[in-house]
Amino acid sequence: MSLEIKGLGKKFGQKVLFCDFSYSFDDNGIYVLRGESGIGKTTLLRMISGLDNDYVGVIEKSSPEVSVCFQEYRLFNNLTALENVTEVSFKKATDQDISHVKSLFKRLNLNESDMLLHPTELSGGMKQRVAFIRAIAKKSPLLILDEPTKEVDPENAAIMRRIIKEESKKRLVLMVTHKTEDISDFEATILEISAR
Repeated sequence: MSLEIKGLGKKFGQKVLFCDFSYSFDDNGIYVLRGESGIGKTTLLRMISGLDNDYVGVIEKSSPEVSVCFQEYRLFNNLTALENVTEVSFKKATDQDISHVKSLFKRLNLNESDMLLHPTELSGGMKQRVAFIRAIAKKSPLLILDEPTKEVDPENAAIMRRIIKEESKKRLVLMVTHKTEDISDFEATILEISAR
């Protein structure tokens, strides 16, 4: 996955978030975006993912396919936890796809009965794990994670970090996190986002 940002400019009202920002990413590996709250980290992820097109400059991607896990869970209340992954991450999930997704649920300490629960029946940490699994299950070349371990207990956060490391060998991972253990666990490139 090639990703290159050229001369990016973005502002909200009079506040300038990015001014002539350029960066070229490797095809895989982990990049951690760091900076103060409100500096534009999530906005940058939204622009790269294609959810925000209100900017100047160019964001070149070799593929439009992106997997995203934002801070908001964005789960569908009418679907079970399992369906929130299988019906969103795949055009038509095969038996192999479903088996892989179930293995991710189990790996993150979510059992068969948890998979059948609806979002309104899940805790915050469970919702976050489901949203994370949904992003991992979609086999796009770019994986975007915004505070993926924010509400997850230490045991499951450690498992998530192991999964992220595995995924970074196969695709490009862009991540925002404030947790020092997230950063220290990775051989990541740190991209500091500073005020203009």
